Amino acid sequence: MGEKGAGGAGIFFLSFGISLAVLMAAVTGVLYWMLGAERENRQAENSASQAAEEALASPPGREDGLNLVIIDCRERTDSPQAYTLCRFDPANGRVLLVPVPPETVVTVAARTDTFAGHYDYAGCANVKQAAESLLLTDMDRYVRIDRNGAVNIIDALGGLTHRFEEGYETGSVSVPAGEHLLNGELLYEVMNSPPEGEDPETWRLSLAGELLVNSLDESADSRMDFLMEVFWNNVDTDLSQFDYTTRRKAVTWFLRDGEKRVEILPLSGEWNGDRTEFTAGEAVLRQLREDFGTAGDGE
Repeated sequence: MGEKGAGGAGIFFLSFGISLAVLMAAVTGVLYWMLGAERENRQAENSASQAAEEALASPPGREDGLNLVIIDCRERTDSPQAYTLCRFDPANGRVLLVPVPPETVVTVAARTDTFAGHYDYAGCANVKQAAESLLLTDMDRYVRIDRNGAVNIIDALGGLTHRFEEGYETGSVSVPAGEHLLNGELLYEVMNSPPEGEDPETWRLSLAGELLVNSLDESADSRMDFLMEVFWNNVDTDLSQFDYTTRRKAVTWFLRDGEKRVEILPLSGEWNGDRTEFTAGEAVLRQLREDFGTAGDGE
């Protein structure tokens, strides 16, 4: 009986030893595979990072720019209250904004009318043609945005912290002096309710420019795909995913530019007697034609 017990114990310990060895080998193999996979992932990440840095080593060119017509409506079904020509110019680290009075007269396909009239006649695409006739250059895309869309985009950007040196009050807002964090709802109303004596379009675009410069810094690069989805979900536009993808490197370059800026160039000119028609001056048009130049593909 003792010999049989000793033999059984030996067989047990032998089997246990073999099982333990197999288990250790399996664990070792899994650990080796995991470490190898982690090493491969690190190498892939490093390669991708290196590729991105190499791509950014080449600055954007003029062909990476984009010309837009921005059409601002209070409500989606309302007629536009403002038109803005926008030049995204990453090669020079700037965004150029040009407010265009709705009463600006221009001829499109032998039909002379104001910007507002061209919109009423054939919508956003016709306004884009009006801008092309005004600047004698391609306008790549249009963006039509209403109040709700603007509010959602502002909130996605994190709002704007702005210091008001003096408080002011209008029929829509009451703003005390001091520094305030403005969310989408409040910033939109402030943008469209300037203090007395301020030019409405310059006031509106100055705050919009401040929002862009403060929000779209290097830290926003990892969120750009999300922000573009928010943009597309809240506007009417012919700006496509392809337009964005082909300029992704230029966008990153712009975000990393510590000296990027937003410039506002008012459209000077002459009004008729009852201020129903505005004719842009040739001097400012020459400047804008040089600034906007040939932008994207104009497809």
